[in-house]
Amino acid sequence: MINRVEILSPGPNCWKTKKIINSMKHFFAEKNIEAEFTIISNADEFIKYRTSILPTILINGKIVARGYRPSKNKMMNSIVRD
Repeated sequence: MINRVEILSPGPNCWKTKKIINSMKHFFAEKNIEAEFTIISNADEFIKYRTSILPTILINGKIVARGYRPSKNKMMNSIVRD
């Protein structure tokens, strides 16, 4: 199963979002875990998740961090492994 990583962000060019995505991609690759990354920059979606702190990171629909890169432990607890 592929893990869904969604990042609520002001946009794909946000430097903080890029930095978090690169770090998370490296982590997933290092652990041989499949993940699909999606950047969500629609304000209506922010309201749906009740957050105003960006970027907000969701793994498989669960918020794991707001405004910072989630810890490795937090990511491991949220991923689905085959």
